[in-house]
Formats: sequence, structure tokens, C-alpha cells
Amino acid sequence: MLPVQPNLPITFTYKDLLFRKLYSAILCSVSSQLLILHVCLIIINGDPFNPLSWIRTSFDTVTSFTAWLYVIPHMTIIFAQCLICAKDYVLRPTFSSNRFYKFLSVFSLHNFVLVLLHSLVGIVQVWLVLSLVGGEFKRMTRVNEENIICLVEETMFLQLGGLWVGLYYFASVYISDKHLTFPIIQQKKLTQFKSSVIPLLKGSFKQAVWPCMYFTLFYNLCGSNIKENVAFMFNLQINESFHLKFYFFHLLFSALYFFNMNLIKLFFSLFLTESVEFPLIKLNENVLTLQESVKLEKLPIVQSLACLDLYRLSLWSPMRRQLLFTLSQPGEHPHNWNSLIENILDLYNSYINLLTKSSEGINEATIPNTIASIHCQTPIPNKFKNLRNMTSPYYPGESPQLLEVNSPLRNKIIPEQPVESVFLKFKNKLINFMAACKAFFGINYIFGEIPQAHMQKCLSDVHLIIWSSQGLAELICASIREDQYGVVQKDLPNIISTMVRLSQALDKLNKVPTLIKKMVSNENSNCNTKNAISSSLKRSLFSICYTFKDYLYEIPLSKEIGSYLNSNIIVKN
Repeated sequence: MLPVQPNLPITFTYKDLLFRKLYSAILCSVSSQLLILHVCLIIINGDPFNPLSWIRTSFDTVTSFTAWLYVIPHMTIIFAQCLICAKDYVLRPTFSSNRFYKFLSVFSLHNFVLVLLHSLVGIVQVWLVLSLVGGEFKRMTRVNEENIICLVEETMFLQLGGLWVGLYYFASVYISDKHLTFPIIQQKKLTQFKSSVIPLLKGSFKQAVWPCMYFTLFYNLCGSNIKENVAFMFNLQINESFHLKFYFFHLLFSALYFFNMNLIKLFFSLFLTESVEFPLIKLNENVLTLQESVKLEKLPIVQSLACLDLYRLSLWSPMRRQLLFTLSQPGEHPHNWNSLIENILDLYNSYINLLTKSSEGINEATIPNTIASIHCQTPIPNKFKNLRNMTSPYYPGESPQLLEVNSPLRNKIIPEQPVESVFLKFKNKLINFMAACKAFFGINYIFGEIPQAHMQKCLSDVHLIIWSSQGLAELICASIREDQYGVVQKDLPNIISTMVRLSQALDKLNKVPTLIKKMVSNENSNCNTKNAISSSLKRSLFSICYTFKDYLYEIPLSKEIGSYLNSNIIVKN
């Protein structure tokens, strides 16, 4: 089923694109909060034995001027929260190289404002419902029969519960889950919403169980102290009249909070991940084309939409494919194709560099420091120096380390200088002592570079490589029938070589035992993601090789690339 395109102009900038999507997501989020609030009020005021009175009371509550005055602060906070959260869904997240900077990034001004807004939403939600329902629990205090102002413990309990749920959601859910997932099959937004809202409601109740249990345990242990301090601070009297049913009310308010927050994220996902048809011809400087959007790293959501549009273009848009295969007039140059393939190959090369840095960092972290000291401390006789050094670390793909002999007398052992030998021993002992101190006091753990930091960044961009590689392979396969000028064939050796190097860089990660243990023990989806991109690249290479099987040996490829294709792509498939 082909996705329905949003109502966008033929030429647009990235500001137009993001403003349209974010405006729709925020508007739907605020409207949904208002609708849910009114539905809750109708249910709370329910009187099934007197339906006419139920309808009249609900209508008066919803349409009263006082109710809307109460609603305005809540909607304002929700709007501000959505506006600030939009930054996390649009801009590229920061990846800290060590645990110290990762800890400091949590205490940023952006997170401080968000945790404040999440807490306010939890408190205001409880206050709003209790105020509109009315009764003795709409205020924190009440006057008893003796005209003494008393503390309403139930209201205080629910307000503190709302504050706790807001803090819990931000700390446990929002910080760790700020990415948007693109649907496998894109459908209409209404269809996706209807299929997601019921599971979202069930999941919200499950999410609310544990924070409610934690808060209930905390209140049973420390609630009396909190109650006494509040009463002493405001000179109130305490009445022991707490009802156990308010534990259930706290669970309902918590589930409502989780449902509201999850619903806001659902709207952002529906609108931001909706596919867009990018223009291919740049009419003016402000037009955002597909070729430029593929490399727009500062806005990852636009870059993802561009790679998705490239994949859809290669499958279902023959007219748009012709725009890539045509030549410019005058000049007869394939500007559209050249700019597209240049940006895609730049994307691949940057990804290869990131993968190489990840594997090298992990390999360096797994090498024991004692090996280096052995090489420096142990003298090797000259007669053995032309043999392979078996104590040196060896990596796949590297030539073995051979120690050359500078002296023609190989059987003669040259004695070492005593001063240099003592200096090397002292230097090695000092290095080992500093390394042991750093490991003992946790300095390496806190300030050392995390080996998996670059790998997390790689896995966050995996869908870009999957969509672009499959889309590029489909374009190349279609070019054998549709490319009458041969604009694709001139870049075929460079494309195949880059894809093979990227596939080899991914294969090297399977040979790093530390990374494999870390990925399997922490999250199996990381391993599945890495296998998905590797399979996608090999499938794309196989499609290209199968399409050009009669001309494959005429393509100028290096021996290493040809050997990899023969052993991993052509023979195995």
C-alpha cells in the first residue's frame, strides 16, 4: 500500500517541512489532552441510574467558563512541553565519549526545563481533575466542624503522587527513549492511530504499576513525617482520615499521565515519520532537494525522510527515475545523478570511518597493558629478529610484524647499553603503576573513552544505510533498462567498491569478542540491527552483480574487491 503524501508545495525548504510537521503534531497533542480531560470528567460525573442528569451535569461542567479557566494553565504547560520536546525529535542527539560527560549532559538546562514541565504536568493534572469534579478534595485544606483549618491528606497524597510520576517518567522513559521509529509499512495517519491507541492504553496501565508501588512504599515509610512537616509549616491540624481507595485513584492518575505522554510521542511519530516526496531539480537556492537532504546530518529526521524517499523512488517512481538519468540542457551533464551519488558515497565513507574508529577503539581497549611491557622489557637476540614476532598483537587484515636486522652479523649478540636498559625498565614500571592507579581508583572508568560510544552512534543511523543502499541498488538495476545515456555505469566501480568496504567494516565487528558479549548481554536488538544492515548491503551487492552478471568482469574493480564478491556475494548467493 502506497503512503499518502502530505500536502506540501512542489518546492519547499526544510523549515517549511519541519514547521508543517511539528505544527500538526503539537496541535494534535494539545487537542488530545483536552479531549481526554473532558472524557474523564464525563466518566467521573457518571450516574447510570439517572442518564439525563448525567448528561446535563457533564455538559455544564465541560462548557462552563470556570472549567475553561482551569484548563488554560494545563494546556499552556502541555504546549510548552511539546514545543521543547520537539527539539529532541528533530535535532541530532549528542553522544558522550566518556561517562563523565555523559553524566554532565543529564544536568543541562534543556533537561532541567523538561523535568520541571513533566513534574508540573503531573501536579496540574491531578489539581485540574479534582477541581473540576468538586467536593471536599478539590483543595489541600478544609474547615472542620470546630472551625479549625485541617490538612486534607488525600489531596496531598495525590498531588505528591503526580509529582513523583512526572519525575519517574522523565528519568526512566523519556531520557532513554527519545528516538522515533519509522513504520515498516506506511499507512494513513488515522489508520496508524486507531491501530496504536488501544495497545498504548493497555501499556500505559502496565507502565504505571511499578511507580505506583514505589510511591506507595515510600509514602507508608515517610508519609507521616511529610504530613507533620506540612501541617507544622502552614499551621494546620491533622485529621487521621486517609482512605485506602486513594491508592487506586493514584494508580488511575498515573496511568492517565503515562497515556498522555505516550500519546504525545505517538503524534510526533505519526507526523514526523510520514514520507515526503522531495524535488529533484533545484529551481532556486532555498529549495530543499533530495540530493542535498541525503547528506543533511544536522537534521537527522530530514535526512531519514530523504533516504526513505530515495528507496521509494527506486521502486515506484519511473518518472522521477528519469529525472536522475537525464542530462542537463545545455551542457549535457548528469547534474542530478552526480550530486546524488556524491552525497550518498560521502555518507558511506563517513559511516566507514565511524565503524573503523569503533572497532579500533574496542581493540585497543581489549589489549592488555602487560603485553606492551613484555615487548619493551624482553631483549630479542639478533639471530631471531628475522622471524615473525609471535608476542606482538595481530589483527585480521594486517600483515604480520617482522623485525628487521640492521647488523650484518646475525649470530652475534650485541649487548644493550646499561643506561638505556635501566631507563626503559623505570619507564615501563612507571607506566604500569599509573595504569594500575587509574584502574584502582576508577579514573579510567569515569574519564576513559567508552568503547561502545561510536557503536551507539552507528546503530542510530543504521536505517539511513539500509534505505540508501537498497534504493541505490534498485536504481542501478533499473538503469540497465532506463538509463539510455549510461550516467550510472560510469560510477558503478566506485559504488561497488564503497559498498564492499562498508560490508567489510561491518564484518570486522563480528570478530571483536568484547563487542559481541556487550551487545548480547545488554540488548539483542543491537545485534539484530547490525545483522540487518549487513544483510541489506550484501543483498544490494547481489542485486547489482546479478543484474550485471554478463558485464561484471568488464567493470574495473581491484583484486581485493573481486575476491570479496566471488567469495561472499556471487558464490554464497
